[in-house]
Amino acid sequence: MRRIYCFLSLLILSFAALEAQQSIEDIRQERLAVLERIKAANESLSANQKSSKALLYQYTILNDQIKSTEQYISRLNTEMNKLSRSLRNLQNEYNELKRQLSVKQQQYAQLIRQLHTRLKTDDRLMFIFSAENLSQSYRRIRYMNEYTKFQRRQAEEIRQKQEQLEKKRIDLELAYQQQKELLAEHQAERDRLSKEKENKHSLLNTLKKKESSLNAELKKDRELAARLDKRIEEIIAEETRKASQDKERSEPESKGGYAMTIDEKKLSADFGSNKGKLPFPLNEPGTIIVHFGQQKFQELKYVQTNSKGIDIQTRAGASARAVFKGTVSKIFMVPGMNASVIVRHGKYLSVYSNLEDVRVKLGDQVKTGELLGKVFVDKQQANQTILHFQIWEDTQRLNPELWIKKF
Repeated sequence: MRRIYCFLSLLILSFAALEAQQSIEDIRQERLAVLERIKAANESLSANQKSSKALLYQYTILNDQIKSTEQYISRLNTEMNKLSRSLRNLQNEYNELKRQLSVKQQQYAQLIRQLHTRLKTDDRLMFIFSAENLSQSYRRIRYMNEYTKFQRRQAEEIRQKQEQLEKKRIDLELAYQQQKELLAEHQAERDRLSKEKENKHSLLNTLKKKESSLNAELKKDRELAARLDKRIEEIIAEETRKASQDKERSEPESKGGYAMTIDEKKLSADFGSNKGKLPFPLNEPGTIIVHFGQQKFQELKYVQTNSKGIDIQTRAGASARAVFKGTVSKIFMVPGMNASVIVRHGKYLSVYSNLEDVRVKLGDQVKTGELLGKVFVDKQQANQTILHFQIWEDTQRLNPELWIKKF
């Protein structure tokens, strides 16, 4: 029973080591992705210090950076604690097997001494030939041989287990060291961000001085956003009205909803099942600079935003890409927001605004990840490149951050 317990413990610890290694690798890859997004955002922000709004974007990114790094450090602490527990369990198993091996070796040595003392060559012959009959002599010979072989086999088995445990211990220690190094990297990053907090404080003071001009810029943005939202609502209403007149379509799933064909129902269900797994709507790294819904800034009392989607800052030359397969249902222009493309996915819609050089046309069937057009580069604002992205379900706006994966 003890042997079975040791084997199962070894098996469990092996899986624990593998899981720890996989978790570390996942964290490393996520960290690299975050650093790439931060790099892309900082490249643009460092070149664009003309407007108060750009400073507000930088302020938002700094807050998100700090929060992201703290989350990574917390995850690393969790992984290190898990690995430490595995190491302790493994060390206990290692010590137990070492004890068993020592006991077996002592028993084996004692047996050899007894056999050597009591059963010298002549004595062995005497022990065998003193048997009452030939059958008993044969059994005594077998007993001596088998018992000796058994002891040797036991010692060899335990030695092999000890080697296996030693290898596992080394593997786990290496993984533990890797995790410590990774934590040190993140701690260094957090220290760097602590310095950025000082920059944020300085930035905050600047923003407070420019609060009036900032609110003026945000007011213009709200007016542009209102025109865009009104146009999108008109387009959705018109498409819903036309669909309701099509007798081949079924009744909408909700009052005032979009009447779908059988294929559109399946597409809609597929889209809905991919919540949180949709690809990033850009082919380049990007950072969200305006979040969905109403956003208040604790340190800037009179500044707030209320976005129906998200704004993503990216590199000049980046293109918007479809987050899911669907049909291009509308391409339109709004002054100040450049071109917009709406892709319908059954009752769901994804909206990509502030585009130039649109690469699709009305009615096109697009695939997931297909490029729709380049994001407008504002040369008057140091090549600022921002995609405005929305997701709708019938006439309801959804939070895109809950639907897409980070780049």
